[in-house]
Order: sequence, then structure tokens, then C-alpha cells
Amino acid sequence: MYRNSSILSASRKLLFIILIISLVFPLMGCQNKKAKVDENNIVVYTSIYPLFDFAKKIGQDYIVVENITPAGVEPHEFEPSLSKISKIYEGNAFIYLGGSMDPWAERIAGELVKRNIPVLKAGEDLIEGNDPHIWLSPKKSMQMAKKVYDLLAKVDGKNKDVYEKNYNRLIEELKKLDEEYKKELTSKRLRDFVVSHAAFGYLAKEYGLNQVSIKGLSPQEEPSLKHIKNLADFCRERGIKYILVESSETPKEAQALAKEANLKILTLNPIEGLSEQEEKTEDYFSLMRKNLEVLKEALK
Repeated sequence: MYRNSSILSASRKLLFIILIISLVFPLMGCQNKKAKVDENNIVVYTSIYPLFDFAKKIGQDYIVVENITPAGVEPHEFEPSLSKISKIYEGNAFIYLGGSMDPWAERIAGELVKRNIPVLKAGEDLIEGNDPHIWLSPKKSMQMAKKVYDLLAKVDGKNKDVYEKNYNRLIEELKKLDEEYKKELTSKRLRDFVVSHAAFGYLAKEYGLNQVSIKGLSPQEEPSLKHIKNLADFCRERGIKYILVESSETPKEAQALAKEANLKILTLNPIEGLSEQEEKTEDYFSLMRKNLEVLKEALK
């Protein structure tokens, strides 16, 4: 019954966003002009937090970056309002990931291009299969950062040198992060880690680890009792002592597995979106380094 209601809810959301788009496009068509670049105020919209952070780090004070997905909102479930979509049409560029993370963005990208608004699908040629969480791989993040730099240099060519300098600084920081992960994780006793949400596949692959998940790529998936039991057996066989959840609110399935296999619970952040508190104190790098500390503990 729960699955049926979830599917119905998703269908209603899809119909709702299609209705929004059908309302927005005619309104935008009445203003048949390209968004103008304000020399002092390049406005870039992004669909998810990692893209926001990379754009901000490259653009610095030369651009205004706004993330469409609000703080504290699950990106997998988010559908923007009419007013949010309208704002994108008033910007100078739009950056989205692609894939299953932000399907609403895919639906408006074509119309933005028709209106000569630069659009970047940052995950194109980087997403493998159905897993959109490429930013958790520092190497794939380097490739995304290059795409963001190329877009900003195109939109605001007069400040290309500034963007290039900031981009190079970002790449060096990503390389440093990659080296830290390699150094800390390659020598760990355990190679398997159990998570509540299968968001860490790229990270696991990059550092020779094996992600085992209670749920699939969507946090809304419901695992069976048999799956929970099999995972408990797996944890006992491999000597796994921790289950890694994505927030302080532990899902009931994770609680059940923790009880069944006598596991401790730690938080591993998928960095899809930040809480309001995290927005004030954290960024991509601080959260990735916190994740590294968690993985070091879970794999020892």
C-alpha cells in the first residue's frame, strides 16, 4: 500500500510540474528576448548543492549563485514552484546534473536553450548507469568543475582569467582531497561498508571499497525483511561493526539492522543538499573530510 501511494504521489508531482512548465513557457514567450548579462551581476542558477558550491568557488564575487533546491529539502523528491522556475529564466546561466537527481531540470533545459540561456548538464558523460552521485568522487568532481569553468568563461569572457585562477585552485584542492582518501582508506582492514542509502558507489569504486546498501539509489525504497536478515548475516561474517546513515534521523530499517547485527550507527553525508545549519558552517570539502573520518572508523 505504501509503494502504491508513493507511486501515485510521484505521478501527481510529475503532472504538477508539467502543468507549471506549460504555464511558464507561454508567459516567457511574451518576452522574446535573451537574458542580459549585467556587467556587475552575473546570475547563475544550479539544481543541487555540489554544483552550487563549485560554481561559487570558481565565480567567487564575480557571480551570484542561487541553488534552486532549498536547504533541508531532499533533492530526490524536490519539484520547483512556478516562481522558482520563473527565476531561472531571468538568470544568465543554468547548471544542472542530469539523471535521476533533478529530472525537473531536464524538462526545462530545452526551453532555456531555445531562449539562448546557457545551460550546462554537468553530469553528462560522467554518470554511470542510474547512479547520479558523481560529486562523491573527487576525480569526477574535477571533471564537473572543468565544465562549470568553461560555462562561466563563456558567459562572462572578460573575467575568464579570474575564473581560470579560481578553477585551478579548486582542482588543486580536489587533488589534495583525493590523495587524503587514498592515503587513509587503501590500508584499512575492512573493504566493505554498509549504508542506508546507496549513494557512495563512485567513492567506493575509486578507492577499492565495496558499498553494501539497505536501500537502493532512492532513499524512499523499502527493503524486505529477508534483505535485512541477509545483511545482518553479511555483517557478522565480515566483522562489520557500523552502519552508516545519511542523517541524524536513523531510518527504521537501519535501526532494525543495527539491532539484529549489533551495529553502531554513524552518519555519512551524501552531500546532495545541506541543512540550514550546515549551510552556515560547512562546504563540500569540509563534509567530504568529515565523511573520510567516518569511513576510517567504519573500516578499521
